[in-house]
Amino acid sequence: NPSEALKEAFEEADRVFLEQAEQQPDGQHDRSGSCGLVMLIVDDNCYIGNLGDSRAVLSQGGGASRMSLTRDHKPCDKNEQKRVTDAGGKVYQ
Repeated sequence: NPSEALKEAFEEADRVFLEQAEQQPDGQHDRSGSCGLVMLIVDDNCYIGNLGDSRAVLSQGGGASRMSLTRDHKPCDKNEQKRVTDAGGKVYQ
């Protein structure tokens, strides 16, 4: 299941990052956000996973045609704010 594999990969990367951050001395870990973008092509299917301030765009015909492949995860977006707070997080700064 490519979609589930991408989700699990992002969750594992987050877990490892948080473990490393927790090992930092008090007050010395970075509290900013994260970003990442991956593309997995299986046969004729393209799977994209994005996190944070990252974006994928498909361009055809030398740029004459463009299509967004992702939705931005910007904290100023009301849907994104709701997703974050519903998951128990906070949007600040």
